[in-house]
Amino acid sequence: MRLSIRRSTTAVAAVASLTLCVAACGGGGSAGGDSGSVEGAKVAIVGPLAGDPYYQEVACGARTAGKKLGMDVGEQQASQNQSQAAQNTIVQNVLSTSPRALIYTPADPVAGGIPLRSAKQDGVFVADVDAQLDDDDLYDTFVASDHYDGAKKITTALAEMIGGKGEIAAIGSLPSNPITQARIKGFEAALKDYPDIKVVSVSYPDISPSAIQSNASSTLVKYPDLKAIYTTNYLNSTGAAVALRNADAVGKVKMVSWDTGSDNIKLLQEGSLQATVAQQPFKMGEMAIEQIAREIRGEKVSKKVSAPTTILTSQDVDTPEGKELRYQGSCSA
Repeated sequence: MRLSIRRSTTAVAAVASLTLCVAACGGGGSAGGDSGSVEGAKVAIVGPLAGDPYYQEVACGARTAGKKLGMDVGEQQASQNQSQAAQNTIVQNVLSTSPRALIYTPADPVAGGIPLRSAKQDGVFVADVDAQLDDDDLYDTFVASDHYDGAKKITTALAEMIGGKGEIAAIGSLPSNPITQARIKGFEAALKDYPDIKVVSVSYPDISPSAIQSNASSTLVKYPDLKAIYTTNYLNSTGAAVALRNADAVGKVKMVSWDTGSDNIKLLQEGSLQATVAQQPFKMGEMAIEQIAREIRGEKVSKKVSAPTTILTSQDVDTPEGKELRYQGSCSA
């Protein structure tokens, strides 16, 4: 089954308005905190996982957009293992440098808000990106894909691949993470329309290649009639792909995932992965900077900003349109 790529332009207007602002907003102020002046405004970025191409794209989008406006946007700071405790220390460290704004993706929706209480007291603008904090008083704007809706779309595609019936398993990570929660809830909601599909397992292995591979291998052994696997991130799809190869089940057991970094692109090309949700993290970084610029200029800030998603399939991965959906993970800014 071929799923057509739906090129989305939801973010175009946001980018256009940001570009138009370059000439109008680059006043002569040198201090980032000066009312109305975005030039020189200091922006810090803290993500949940170092080296992840997705969050590198968010930072790249923010740095590119900030550079156009004359902002001082720092390099992304992130922990090595998505530990919220480690991330909180990083947030506290960057806040000690007195940024005008913080672009932040928490690893945990509750504990991730702890270091932001002092930030709000100090007047730091917080752009929560991708993973929503439970306490919406701790952020000024939330920029994200609709993970619930994306999960429904990719699960519907997977259900159609297996003819609407059979056994299916899901592999997630960090069950308390708001992104994981939304992606599992969307998965479960989509399957309500397919009564002949049975979810035999929803698991949350540790975030390590060996743990994920072991989990997927055990699932394949326990459920020999398994038709499909849904994974909530590229780490899980990479580990599950090894299990599928070892079990000679590549293509026989369908698999879908999230994101279009190099790991999932390779899996799409080899056929271990049939489809994945393509987000637009670069646009998210741009959108976060736009909201920060609005706040500095005294304009209305949007509490929630939605970024587009689409589905990239193994059939579309090497088309010109498909290549545009890949995460580059680096930029010149």
